[in-house]
Amino acid sequence: METPKKAGFRHGRALTTFILAYVAITIVATGFSLALEKYMGVPGDFPPMQNPAYLLAERFIPILNLIVWTGGAWLYFKGRGWDAESKEVTTLGVYWLALAVVVDYVGFVLIKNPISLSPHDFYIGQFPWIYLIYLTVVASPWCCILLLRRGRVAVSA
Repeated sequence: METPKKAGFRHGRALTTFILAYVAITIVATGFSLALEKYMGVPGDFPPMQNPAYLLAERFIPILNLIVWTGGAWLYFKGRGWDAESKEVTTLGVYWLALAVVVDYVGFVLIKNPISLSPHDFYIGQFPWIYLIYLTVVASPWCCILLLRRGRVAVSA
């Protein structure tokens, strides 16, 4: 059996997996919120922070983030197995967190769109959910590695 390749932190792969995970969770979380809105019969004219469907959905979004970002970590480590060094796992989480904070601010606060929020609504109004989401982003590489080390997730080249 071939041993996994060892390498240091791979910026290109980290950025690619960040983009994939970020787009995926944005679609999943928005779709989940809109599905709840339709299921609950909530009119679409509520501002996000007053929309009962959104307020319910945000309680589940950290779990959805953990699943998606752990999957992103699996893509990053695919072909390497569980043998990643602690420094690389931590670096990936911190790198993704830094990117997520910047992209969130630009995409959901600065650029006005139907799902954008004021800085107060984004950072205070979504408390504690936004911070739990950021925690899942930084912790997801470790969750992936722990699953890989327990042999619950298969990794192939």
